[in-house]
Order: sequence, then structure tokens, then C-alpha cells
Amino acid sequence: MSANSWDLGIDAELEMVEQRMKKLVSSSQELLTSASLYVIEAGGKRLRPTLAILSHHAMHGNELERLIDIASAMELIHSATLIHDDINDGAEIRRGKKAAYREFGLHEAIVTGDFLFARAFYIGGTFGKKIVELVANTTTQVAEGEMMQYGHRKDPKLSVDQYLKIIEGKTASPIKTAAQLGVILAKGHAEDVRNFGEYGLNLGIAFQIIDDVLDLTGDEKRLGKPVGSDLREGNLTLPVILAKDKDKGLYKRLLELFRSETPDQTLIRECIDIVRSNGAVDEAIGIARGYAEGAKEYLESVPPSKYRDKLFELTDLVVNRAM
Repeated sequence: MSANSWDLGIDAELEMVEQRMKKLVSSSQELLTSASLYVIEAGGKRLRPTLAILSHHAMHGNELERLIDIASAMELIHSATLIHDDINDGAEIRRGKKAAYREFGLHEAIVTGDFLFARAFYIGGTFGKKIVELVANTTTQVAEGEMMQYGHRKDPKLSVDQYLKIIEGKTASPIKTAAQLGVILAKGHAEDVRNFGEYGLNLGIAFQIIDDVLDLTGDEKRLGKPVGSDLREGNLTLPVILAKDKDKGLYKRLLELFRSETPDQTLIRECIDIVRSNGAVDEAIGIARGYAEGAKEYLESVPPSKYRDKLFELTDLVVNRAM
């Protein structure tokens, strides 16, 4: 999925974000620039910049240059976390390309992730205290979510509540913040900031659940990584948790899978087939739809405009990826 794949009429602004990010990662160390561009140019859904832009316009903001700056910073932070994420998970592929640490080396990838964080906060530091604190707190939540996930790696007892707490920190928190940043730059009221934040939080949870469904049901070419990557990396997701709670045989298979140093591809396939066959996928999609509908409720107080309509449309697009 390309940066403009949502097709929400903001292609020009998203292209400005792309160019801003590329300019920001220019370094006297050629390898840092190359590795950063490798990650950025792999593409992605650009959900965080999309939300910042749509939220800003929905509140009639006109701070375009500052909006592009903060949207670029949020996406650089996201890119940095993906680099470190892949290292923690031992992932081989990201967005159809070798993971950065596989392409450039472990040390080089770690430093590149740090560099992207630094460049993001170079931009973020030019904003007022409220925005700086918001972005810093969000980055903290991402780190806490990542640590919680790593602590439950290869843990077949992971619960739905624990899973939701992990994805709220890792995924939904930055999406929430992106929506809030657009409103803050548009000088929205505190209630507007809160409502857009809750919209982003619910949307982010729905987004991650659908991503996790697609990891089990999607097409490898569209996913940009092998089907079943989460299981291969030892991470339980909502469909698997729901399925194991219904099928004790799956729980035993997961125990066997996670005890092995080398993932058993046949066993992974068996686990995926069980999840697909016992209704857990549909149940997970239903939960995602519930969060998506919850997100829409927070837009009801937003004055009607084409950008508010686009936010409603985005919510449906996020969930319908699994159809």
C-alpha cells in the first residue's frame, strides 16, 4: 500500500510529507542517509500523517507548513520503531523488502533508528511545550507497549486484555496523537482535542486488529511479508487468542511451536488453519468493527465538512481491508 493508497484527496499534502522526510534524513554519514531512505521509500500506509492532515483541515486549520513538519516527525518516529521492532522480533521482511537490519547490519540499523528519532525530535522541538510533551509521552507509550509485547513473546497464555493494552501503546497511541496534533495546530478547543484523540485511539485499535487478521488471512504480496509472521516471531494476536480460548488443541500446538528454537512451518500452517476455521477471524473483525463504530461517535460533534466525511470514510477503509 503506497503513501497515497487511501485516496482521500490529500495526495499533495502526503507528497509534501514524503519530501520533507527525505530532506530531514540527509546526513554527512552517507550510510545513515541510505539506510533511512531505504526505510522511508519502502512506503507504508502513512496513516499518522493522513490523520494529522485530515483532522487539521476538519477543524479549518491553515498552518500547512507546520502541519507537514509535525506529520513528518510522527512518521519518522513510526519508521524508527519499525526498525527496532524488526530487530526485536527477528523479522526477515518489511514492506516487501529485507528488514533494515538484514540489509545494512544490526549495528547500522540500531543507529539508523536512533537517527530517525533524533531527526523527528529536531522538528518536534521547534513546537510549543504542549506538543513536545504530547509527542514525548506518546513515544514513551510506544516503548512501554513494545516492552510489554516482548515480555509476552512466546506466551500462549496472553489474554485479550493484555493484547489490547499492548496494541494501545504500540499502535493506537501514536495514531491518537496524530489526530490531536492536527487539531492543536488548528487551535481547536480542549474538547475537540479530546474527541479527535478518542477517535484516533479507537481507529488505531481497529487498525491493528485488522492488520493482525490480515497476517493470517492475507496475500503475501499485498502484505509485504510472509503470512503468519506474527506466529513465526512468537507474537500472539487477537484472532489467535480468541481461537485458542475455543480450541484447547490449538493451545497445545502453540506450546509446541514456541518451545522450538526454529519455527516449524508445518505447525505454523496447522495453527493458522485452526484459527481460520473456528470463527475466530470473524469474531476479531467484529471487535474491530466495534472499535471503528466507536471512533465515528467522536466525530459527531465535528462541524460537517468534506474532511469530516473523509475521516468517516477512512474509518471504513481501515476495517474493510479484511474483506
